[in-house]
Amino acid sequence: MSLETAIGRNHLSKHGNLLISAICLAVLAAVLRFHSLGVWAYSGDESATLTEERIMFHAQPVPDGDQAYRLPRLIPVSYLLFHAGHTLFGSDERGFRTMSALLGTLCVMLTFLLLDGPMGRPTALATALLMALMPQHVAHSQEARFYVVAALFGSACLLVGARLLWNPGGRSMHRAEIYRAMLAGALACAATLSHTLLLIMLPLLCTAVAAGARTGHRTLPRAVWGMFAAAALLLAAFAIFYVRPLVHDWNQGADWGYSTLHSVLGSIVMIGWPVALLAAVGALLMLRDPSAQNAYWLVCLLGWLAATILLPLIMVYHVEYSFPFVLGALVAAGYAIAVIYRLLLARSALAAGAWLGTICLVNVPALASHFVDGSRIDERGAVQYVREHWQSGDRVTGYAVSLFRLYAKGCCAPSFPLSRGPQSVAELKRLGSAGGRLWIVLDRSRAGLDPATQRWLFDCSVHKFSIGGRRYDEAEYAVDIYLVTTRVVADCEA
Repeated sequence: MSLETAIGRNHLSKHGNLLISAICLAVLAAVLRFHSLGVWAYSGDESATLTEERIMFHAQPVPDGDQAYRLPRLIPVSYLLFHAGHTLFGSDERGFRTMSALLGTLCVMLTFLLLDGPMGRPTALATALLMALMPQHVAHSQEARFYVVAALFGSACLLVGARLLWNPGGRSMHRAEIYRAMLAGALACAATLSHTLLLIMLPLLCTAVAAGARTGHRTLPRAVWGMFAAAALLLAAFAIFYVRPLVHDWNQGADWGYSTLHSVLGSIVMIGWPVALLAAVGALLMLRDPSAQNAYWLVCLLGWLAATILLPLIMVYHVEYSFPFVLGALVAAGYAIAVIYRLLLARSALAAGAWLGTICLVNVPALASHFVDGSRIDERGAVQYVREHWQSGDRVTGYAVSLFRLYAKGCCAPSFPLSRGPQSVAELKRLGSAGGRLWIVLDRSRAGLDPATQRWLFDCSVHKFSIGGRRYDEAEYAVDIYLVTTRVVADCEA
């Protein structure tokens, strides 16, 4: 056999293995993301997406200052994709979520294919497996909300940026580097148009590229920085003249914002404690072996940490806002897995394969818990129970009345929204003493109801039904249904 033939066969084998691995990952990711996709009821966020999509694309009337009017105009890429999915796949739960499931699967595929060269196949495979099996990634891929869209474009931006620093042959790649910079800048813009907070993605990308180039003693063409500067000017103009008026007074007066401590712990829970520990180990290993790619992904990891720590200090913050930045942590964890894999491979291929296969399953218990209830309450089941027991003159109240109305479809009215917290007691007293029967539908989490509301329900209502499966992680996404009559209210307040 000639040397050329041997090299050709080796090349084909390498690409064949890449293709087989990519197909297997795609199947795994798709099975997890399409499993039970249409089984669960809409969550509160999904019902908001339904409303916002109708406002933007179907001219549903709403005041211009309403957040439901402003949000889809802030992030039109996300809502354009939801509209496309709604049009192509239908308006039921499965159809409306299909686009998210496809995008989540694509995100896993891109992570593997674009990391394979710059970081090596073991790191690429471990990172993609961690993402495919990450409970929160699966949950957002089964939810019609903008998080998975933002994660796709944000991850693609960082992955293309990593390839900007990759030059395996050591030859001149001037034109390729410019094209990659152009693509990374465009993806940063698309990420911003899918989640406004990703305005910080371009500065993170530029910082990571600069750190990688300096560490790897690379001199990038001036045109690369010119592309980044053009994208920065475009995003700056967009932020000043378009975003700023739309976000004025956003979430003003909201009481659900996360503190920094809650944000940090919530972000660790999001990726899983074992993966967080692996990411810390991976960061130390990257520091010990400085290279362009290691420096690049260390900056991406620090970007995720900075967003988690600093954003709660300057805005009303929810921990899911850091989800599009999570790739840096996953790559660091994947790198730690790959280093240990190579050490084991020198001694035993079986041990190395067992390590790679088992360590990526660390979040499976949490993933199994997600599939009990889809990590959402079953308001549809609550509506069904109330409808079956409804009498003329009844009324209903609850925390998720808009979601209740979505499934009630004109039945079980009138319905009244209920505030969360101690102030709900005064509202319950007023509604309960107004005459007729009052149904109270409350979603329950592990935190439970506030004590004042619990006492009033215990004294003045009858608990009729609970909906929600028992999860393996002891988190709860349950709905409790109570019934109140005027006589019972009068007796309990006497």
